[in-house]
Amino acid sequence: MRALLLFHLRVGVRVAVRASAPLFSAILAWLMIQMYPAAAVASLADAAFCGRFAPAEVLPFGLLAFLLPLWGASRLSLGLNGWLRHLAISSDGNRTGLMLALVTVQLPLASALGILGIVAHHGGLAVGVPAMRWALVLVSGALAALPVERGYVALLAGVASAALALFGHGWQTALSIPLLLGAGRICGPVRSVRVRATWKAAEFALSLRIAWRALRFRVVPGYLFGLAVLGITWLFISNNELRGALASGVARFGGAMAGVACISWISESLAVRRPVWPLARSFPWSAARRVGEDALLMGLQALPLILLLAIQDPHAALSVVSLCPFLAFRAAAHLRRIPERRAGTAIFVAEGFCAAAILALLPWSAPFWFAAALAAFHVARETERRQKVTRWTDLHHAAAGDTLSWSE
Repeated sequence: MRALLLFHLRVGVRVAVRASAPLFSAILAWLMIQMYPAAAVASLADAAFCGRFAPAEVLPFGLLAFLLPLWGASRLSLGLNGWLRHLAISSDGNRTGLMLALVTVQLPLASALGILGIVAHHGGLAVGVPAMRWALVLVSGALAALPVERGYVALLAGVASAALALFGHGWQTALSIPLLLGAGRICGPVRSVRVRATWKAAEFALSLRIAWRALRFRVVPGYLFGLAVLGITWLFISNNELRGALASGVARFGGAMAGVACISWISESLAVRRPVWPLARSFPWSAARRVGEDALLMGLQALPLILLLAIQDPHAALSVVSLCPFLAFRAAAHLRRIPERRAGTAIFVAEGFCAAAILALLPWSAPFWFAAALAAFHVARETERRQKVTRWTDLHHAAAGDTLSWSE
């Protein structure tokens, strides 16, 4: 039992460390915007450790005492269906260990309350009884977040116990202790956690989903670069007071370059996070499908930028849409040359610049870019077909950071 409690304690500490950074950052940010930070801290200490708690003043602390365990419960209960089920541990012991972990998750809040308690003690307040009340509130929040079979019992008992601990008087506060013990007995064992369904190997667009999972929020810098190019474009048009065909041509060039900047960043990130896998040629996926899915993923990222361009100039946005398939297929082709030619992204940016210039100077060339997209698709497909299944590409890294390297 001792080993189990130590295990849950360490897991709770790890989850608490993850929660401490955003929580303390938010508290520090709130203090920094105050005119008198020291007075704000003293006011919080008085509110948290005075003899009588005002509901409006202690509500943020109470909410955190319930939200932190609720956030940690989804992470802590995932491993309870694994090897722990095979140990000689009763359901009560398993629930007690999880309860300890949920209390430990609140270490950031407990640390903040401890600091406020020190401030209140130096201010002449008696902190012993309020500290016991807050300890009961932390335990009540952990009980309310327990993923047990009778979760409604744990939730109601936790809320009632926290209310008695904060706003009760004398024996009313003491009632929260038997309430917690009784609810812990009748709430039942920890319920089983549903496991997410795994992807099937033959599922449609599996490689597309793998690529998106590799990128996720890493597409944000690409959007920022595209927005910066659009901003520069509209500043150039407004500052030079361009009108008519000249303004439309600059808008076409800026919108196309915004798409080039976004797609180039995403292709570079994709080459790092999900490099081209030559062994995929032995899978039942054609080269056209692999290239098409990569091009679809990168081309779709440019659509939000084109929608922003359409707000200012719809005709220019339509012209840029005709260029997007060509850029997406060229990016997919350069993505497959990056391992052997490190300047693949730079060449793509140069090609995109030339295509954007042609589109800006010759607006009637927009329909021809669809035909160019077919040619670009053919080149990308042939590049994919020429991938060697047995190719081995070493990881590129700095020798200075390698402890096994002989260089200094």
